[in-house]
Amino acid sequence: MLRRRECLSDAEITRRARVNPQYLQRHRDLKAKAEAVRAHLATDHPRAEAAATAGREAALTVENRMLLAQNATLRRDLETMRAELRAIRARDLAANARGDLASHPTRDAEIEALRRERDEALAAVRSGEADLLAQRNVVQRLIAENTRLLGSAAPSEHGPGFGAVVLQDRRHSGEPGAHQSLSNTGRFT
Repeated sequence: MLRRRECLSDAEITRRARVNPQYLQRHRDLKAKAEAVRAHLATDHPRAEAAATAGREAALTVENRMLLAQNATLRRDLETMRAELRAIRARDLAANARGDLASHPTRDAEIEALRRERDEALAAVRSGEADLLAQRNVVQRLIAENTRLLGSAAPSEHGPGFGAVVLQDRRHSGEPGAHQSLSNTGRFT
């Protein structure tokens, strides 16, 4: 336009440039520049000033869009960095936790001492259970032997079968132990 000193419409500019007819609408800075050239060619100073102002506004709009895009990119980068920092912190915390729980010479010794104490306590419990079972067997044998002895001693002092009669009386009287009966082996059941 300036070389040939002719005014061209926006449609003619886009046609000669072989671009989309909406190109100047999307690029306001170029449209403002074309308007400024038209005003300069027409020697219309108020129109030229308005075009220059529109050009500056368009340039500021373009710069603003670029800054907004850059800002969005920086925000994405910041979020990425924050996510990476969180991952690093989590990894460090996990490593510290594993390090705290990892084997330390003093902790190993303490744990081993506690395990030995536990094993000794379990062995004492097992031994106590075995002793209790042995004593229970002895008591059962003694009860059977005492019952047998009472039964054999009864005919001479109190008459025949006194021990069996006493047991039968207790069974029918409702006294404690009345539910017990003497089996063939001499044990109470």
